[in-house]
Amino acid sequence: MTEGRTEVEDLKRNFVLALRKNTKRPSSSTISMNVINFLRKIILVEKVKTIAELLASLHNHAKFLSAVEPTELIIINIVLMTSKLARDELNKKNGNGNIRAYDSLFTLCKPSEPTDMKDTDMKKIKKDLIESIRELTIEIDSCRESISAQSSDLIFNQDVVMVYQLETSKTLYSFLAKTREANRKYRVFNVIPESKNEELNDFTSSIRLHDVASKICETTKVFLTCIAVFPDGSCLVPAGGQSIALMAKRHSVPVYVLAPFYKITPFFIPDPNALNISQRTNMPFEFSAKSAGNVEILQPAFDLLDSQYIFQFVSNSSCIIPAHINRLKEDYYHPEDIALY
Repeated sequence: MTEGRTEVEDLKRNFVLALRKNTKRPSSSTISMNVINFLRKIILVEKVKTIAELLASLHNHAKFLSAVEPTELIIINIVLMTSKLARDELNKKNGNGNIRAYDSLFTLCKPSEPTDMKDTDMKKIKKDLIESIRELTIEIDSCRESISAQSSDLIFNQDVVMVYQLETSKTLYSFLAKTREANRKYRVFNVIPESKNEELNDFTSSIRLHDVASKICETTKVFLTCIAVFPDGSCLVPAGGQSIALMAKRHSVPVYVLAPFYKITPFFIPDPNALNISQRTNMPFEFSAKSAGNVEILQPAFDLLDSQYIFQFVSNSSCIIPAHINRLKEDYYHPEDIALY
C-alpha cells in the first residue's frame, strides 16, 4: 500500500512539473492528453475494490490538480469525462447500458442505488475503462481535423474574415488552411495585440487591435478561439477578444468561436474573474524599476464573452448555438459528478 501511494505521489509530482516547466502555456489539446495519460497511469497503479473507490480517487486527484492549476478547467473536464466512462462501464456490466441520466427530471435528481456502486470484477472494469479512455484520446486527437473540416461550410468566396491571435492557435490556423485547400478566394485580417510583433503570413493581413473599428465594416465573419465554454453559452476568450466581439455586434457581423468538446465546462463559475491570470506587462526596465511597489498594472489574460455576442460555436461534431451548450454536456458528463464541483 505504501509503495502504491508513493508511486501515485510521484505521478502527481511529475505531472505538475511537466505542466509548469514551459514558459509558455501548452496548447489545450496537449494539456488534455497529458491529463488523460496521467489518469490512465493512476487507474493502473491504484488498488481499488469497488467502483465507488475508483470514482472517489479520480475526484480527489481532480481537486488536487485544480488547486495547483486553478485556471486550467480542462483538467476537471477530462477527469469528469473519465468518471462518466467508469459509470458507463459499470452500467454495461449490469445490463443498464441504455440508461441516460438526463432522460427526465426524475432520473436527473435520483441518486444512484448502493448496489449500483458495488462490483466484484474490478479488473474487468479497469480493462474496459482503459479501452474507453483510449477511444477518448483518439477523439481528442482528431478534434482539430474535425473542426477544420467544417471551414468550407462557413467561409465562402469573397468573404472577409477577421481572426485574433492566429499564431497562438493551431486549430484556428488549420481551420483557415483547410479552406485554402478548397480554393476559396477570401481575405483574412489577423488582429495582433500591441505587445506582439507582426506575423508575416502569405494569406493574412496583420492589423492592430485599435484598427478593428476601421476594418470591421469590411468584415463578413469573425472567428475566435476560447479557453473554456460555460453552460450558459458564455466563454473565456484571449484578452482583447471581447472588444472585437463588441465591435462585431455593433456592425451585425457574426462571431464564431472554435470550441472543441473538451473545453465545454459542465458547471458555472461564480466569479470567472477569479480564474483570470495577469500577463507579464511589457515595460521599459527603467520605468519598471522606478514604479516597482508603487504601481500595479493589470493585464488580464482572458475576457469573459457573453453568449449574446456569439453567433455559433464550432465544435468537433457540428455548429452549435449558445443556447444548446447546456444540453450538450449530457454527452460527456454525469450529473452526480458535476454536483461535486
